[in-house]
Amino acid sequence: MEVKGVAPVMRLLRRSRNILTRRQLTGLLWNLSSHNLLKEHLSKEALEILTTSVLVPCSGLSEGENPKDGMLADPDTFYNATGCLRNISSAGPEGRKAMRQCENLIDSLVYYIRGTIADYKPDDKSTENCVCILHNLSYQVELPQKYASDLHESRLNLAPKTKTPGCFGSRSAKIIQRLEPKRPLLEKGSPSGVEWLWSAITVRMYLSIMERSICPYTQEAAIGALQNITVGNGLVSQAIAHTIVQRENGLLQAMKMLQEGGMVVKKTAVSLRCNISRYRELHAHIVKQVLPQLVVMLPNSDTSTDLPTEVTVSLCHILINLSQDETQHVRAIVNHGALPKIINISAEDNGFGPTRAGQAACILLHSMWSHSELHRAYRKAGYRKADFVNSRTSKAVH
Repeated sequence: MEVKGVAPVMRLLRRSRNILTRRQLTGLLWNLSSHNLLKEHLSKEALEILTTSVLVPCSGLSEGENPKDGMLADPDTFYNATGCLRNISSAGPEGRKAMRQCENLIDSLVYYIRGTIADYKPDDKSTENCVCILHNLSYQVELPQKYASDLHESRLNLAPKTKTPGCFGSRSAKIIQRLEPKRPLLEKGSPSGVEWLWSAITVRMYLSIMERSICPYTQEAAIGALQNITVGNGLVSQAIAHTIVQRENGLLQAMKMLQEGGMVVKKTAVSLRCNISRYRELHAHIVKQVLPQLVVMLPNSDTSTDLPTEVTVSLCHILINLSQDETQHVRAIVNHGALPKIINISAEDNGFGPTRAGQAACILLHSMWSHSELHRAYRKAGYRKADFVNSRTSKAVH
């Protein structure tokens, strides 16, 4: 950087049509991008040239438009370039902002990933890089106000508010269908640039990767991207959650991650479910499809070494959300054997009071007791009011 060596590298990459030279240059850029001090510099100097000279021709995005670009397509050059961009995307908010604004960068990544999925090659070596880049770019992404306005207008077309039906209510399907609005943003036919980060097409792409890939990093990045774009409280996050659950049946793919993924993948999968569980209209789907797996994951106590504390906290928060309104959902939680685990977790103390997981479990117990219709069932199973409402749970709630 001191001798301004990046600029001549980029000029040569832009001019060269020799495949071996281009491989060497992109390999050099990948090596340079591994140094934290250079990432921000590369985000200013390299993005446009890497995109136009490598991503677009190698991804096939411009296929048919410029026949000469086909001569530049090379898997190794693309792999090196996406490795470089993967490093840059992890640098910080300014680098991510520059990448989001770079014309055709995101388009090329999405086009390439969709191509490998269509070719049944979800574990292609460059796919991992591309999905990881999109994962990073989806972190704290800001939605332009005009899209939020479009979604707000679509919400005005909802049917009159109706109490969410019980898990097995005969009217459930009809009411859920009426509650689901049209979401013009997610259904937009031709996304471009940053719009891909929250497009329904991209959501479907991530779910396909989760279903087909066996690469842990690719799985983690796909589910992490979904977690990132559902983490907010706005209408877009809500629309994406509905898309995942009701339109794409995505809870089943996430369930696969819980059953087969490593701990990092499981942690992210639980966080995604926690985001989705904030929406009451989706509770019946969660209870029916994945509640048994969530209860199985719940540790027998907060001192268990099987799960990180934050996973236990997330699991408790999912159950808290499910237990807010519907007695049938609380009954299902109890019937799946969660109550002894919840009580054990709530009893854990770190010397200053309940642990974070213990506090979440206390709030959950307090919420479960609020359903008076279940009091007799609790007592019949051997539990007392004091198991649910006591000084610890009351303090946690207040």
